[in-house]
Amino acid sequence: MEKRQLEGAVIAKVKEVISAIMNAKHVDEVVCALHSIAALLFPLDSSLISGSIEECYRDKVLGVKIPSVEERHDWWDAFYRGVGFPTLARFLLLDVAPNWLGCFPISAQKHAYDVFFSHGLVSEVVQILVPFLQQNGSDGLDVSAVISNSERLLVLCLLENYGMLQLAREFGDPSKSKGFTNERIRPAVSRVAQIVASIPDKARMNTLTLLSSQYPPFALLGLDIICVFFKQIIAQLLSLAEERDTSLLENVDALDEMDKNGALLFVGEMFSRISRRGFADLLSSELVPRVLRLVKKCLSSSNHSSTKGLLESNPDFMCWSIIMEAIRDPYTMERISEHILHQLATHHADDVQAYWVLWLLFHRNFKVQASIRSMFVDKFLLWKVFPITCLKWILQFAVHECPPGNSLSGYNRPRFSNIVERLVTTWSKKEFVQTAPIEQQACILFHCANSLKNMQEKDGYIL
Repeated sequence: MEKRQLEGAVIAKVKEVISAIMNAKHVDEVVCALHSIAALLFPLDSSLISGSIEECYRDKVLGVKIPSVEERHDWWDAFYRGVGFPTLARFLLLDVAPNWLGCFPISAQKHAYDVFFSHGLVSEVVQILVPFLQQNGSDGLDVSAVISNSERLLVLCLLENYGMLQLAREFGDPSKSKGFTNERIRPAVSRVAQIVASIPDKARMNTLTLLSSQYPPFALLGLDIICVFFKQIIAQLLSLAEERDTSLLENVDALDEMDKNGALLFVGEMFSRISRRGFADLLSSELVPRVLRLVKKCLSSSNHSSTKGLLESNPDFMCWSIIMEAIRDPYTMERISEHILHQLATHHADDVQAYWVLWLLFHRNFKVQASIRSMFVDKFLLWKVFPITCLKWILQFAVHECPPGNSLSGYNRPRFSNIVERLVTTWSKKEFVQTAPIEQQACILFHCANSLKNMQEKDGYIL
């Protein structure tokens, strides 16, 4: 069947199903109508549905013609890429959910209703479902039923079915997404990421839902706001690196080539939006233990002189650098970097472990992006207040550029001198001494002393 003919057949089938449901007098008629189109789209076992409906309707379910695998793929493609899914989905949410879904047997709900959302194109599913979290009442519509059902389906699709992984893979493989070209991929990624990140803002606060920005059990205990939704989607996206997902490894040899990798664009966009909603600390708290665990494993299996080569040659480690490169928003990068340093201190990382964690996450960015070098050397050394332990790590990674205990083979006296001069100049300013907090002054003093010490050890150079 040609593409245009197939699109017409899909639309005709959707109209037929909607008409049958609108004229239905019994819930099993609704189930049969939905099954008739579901069987064209998904590899269903009709017996799972027929066993839950009255006998007079079973032959209708079991008698549905099952298409071939290729035909089913074509139907699925035309349904989700065209107007078929949005049309049927809105009817399912606004009509079937409040009027019929409560009467569905469990197996019928799963295989003849939920399946349209749980086995669909996730980028299309979220764009349909999320607006219904704020559905307004009209013409006697049971708004509560519509919203509750939309919340349930979002939890099913994004959390229980690992929908964030599916989204990243959809964008990483344009053949699975809605015909995205390189020019269209970034706007599409941004739009979907914005919709997903807005879910906690739209979810009802007075319900026990995993979608809200403050999960009620934590709120009742008086704990800090913990966004369970963001925590789970962060874990899903980080698992792409843990599992060395191939979608992360396409077109990553150069930063400009990474713009062609939809999976990375989506990961970076999601992390930026999560951070800008105030959850950079949550992101870092999920990231650091994973990377620190890998670094400890690497250090325990090699002598320290070969650590760099082992990290560079192992794809398990490369993915973490790529994840950080995906973050293009300077504000997000700065906030995450700050929290990474604090998380390393919280996890009691030693100097060697901390250096290699920072190297693994930032060395590619640090090498090619002046903004990242400036963030560490200027902002973090001159303007941010960190614990002394963190300051040592910043100096080791961003200034010395070698692991603790190694000779400064890459020592650059002009650059060292420039950094020390800037530190001393800042520290000696009267307005700085008068206005800066004691902690900030202590930071600058520590930097000056530590830098001078290293310069003296190297060649006796004194300012």
